[in-house]
Amino acid sequence: MHKLYLVLVLGLVAVQALGQGGELRDSAAIFAWRAAVRRAPVLTGASTPRIIVPHERLCFNMEFDLKITTPVKMAEQCMFVNNSTGVIGLLPTHEDGLVNMLFPELADFSFQVMSMTGNIYHYHNNKGKNNTIEKWVSTGNTNEHPYLQMAGMFTGAVDLQRKNATELYCNGRMRAMAYRFSTHPDMTWYLFGERFPEKLHPRKFLGNMGVGYLATDEGLYVVTEFRTSGYSCRVTNTEVTNTCLNTAEFVEREQTYYNQQAQNITREKEKLDKAARNASGACATERIALINYKKEQQNKRELALLQARTGNAHQQNSATQRSLAAMMDPLVVVQEDILTTKLEICKAQNSTSTKTREKLGCLTSQLGQLMELETELRVLDARHANEPGRAMAEKSKRYLERKPRGC
Repeated sequence: MHKLYLVLVLGLVAVQALGQGGELRDSAAIFAWRAAVRRAPVLTGASTPRIIVPHERLCFNMEFDLKITTPVKMAEQCMFVNNSTGVIGLLPTHEDGLVNMLFPELADFSFQVMSMTGNIYHYHNNKGKNNTIEKWVSTGNTNEHPYLQMAGMFTGAVDLQRKNATELYCNGRMRAMAYRFSTHPDMTWYLFGERFPEKLHPRKFLGNMGVGYLATDEGLYVVTEFRTSGYSCRVTNTEVTNTCLNTAEFVEREQTYYNQQAQNITREKEKLDKAARNASGACATERIALINYKKEQQNKRELALLQARTGNAHQQNSATQRSLAAMMDPLVVVQEDILTTKLEICKAQNSTSTKTREKLGCLTSQLGQLMELETELRVLDARHANEPGRAMAEKSKRYLERKPRGC
């Protein structure tokens, strides 16, 4: 009996030990996961941010699953991070569930990549002729002219102050402390780290939409959520990953565009030179004026094309933005329409056709409308001289609203 009792006791101890072993294994796994999540060598000095080029194998070692909430919708998004090179990748937001895998073979593939060194690339597919898939990478010229980071939210100019409120994240595996800027009481960041002093002094940030990695004088933190009035971005899960994208097949969109535009300009200039040599007749003066204007615009387009390659398209008010806008200016279209209408008026005045002469009144009215529209567009140019993007938007809107219907 004594021996049987001893066996039962030893058996119970063994079962309890096995149960504790499972808990210990779970605790060990969570501890290892937290240690992996809380690493960012590129922010702590163990590695340096790396310049990336449009065609290379891009790999990420961390995955952040995000839930973004606004007053009108809730969406989910996956953010990939390489915390050794300082590169992040973003899949599009989805309102019908999280997408956290890369499928570059699909026609609607879209993937935004940003580096701490200022390279911003958008890898995306379009449907081409005969249902083929065209693979493009839009660089915004940041491969040669990196984006200069503007003074952002984490510059160290203002301290983060603890709010003494916590939240759980990633199925309870992370408890984060709330912090805010003294100058922005409506903005709250939840930070996961080893310790939570009353104040933090931010220095470097790796992430997007307010979440990611934050290096401070007091240590490294994972920003698990950013909240402000009417907006929040929350980390729902974080995992160690080995996700890569082979970018060799993607064609640089800007380079293709510049080459096509240069060819178009050359062909148009040759066409205009031929037209100028053959200009004659009663309306030769009006025809030459129109040809000369078109040649002047082609010269300007050629110059703008060169200037568009001297900076990146993301930098606000950059030479590239201005040059690209100049190539699509509604004011240029209106001025050309004015000269075209003057030529048509001259042709109608010198025509023996009754039908053609009947258009004279309509053409004269159209000329007046175009000249009024030209004045309005010039006013918008002057009003937004330092905001080329806004000027372009307002001029385009005004042009669509006021352009004559034609005769």
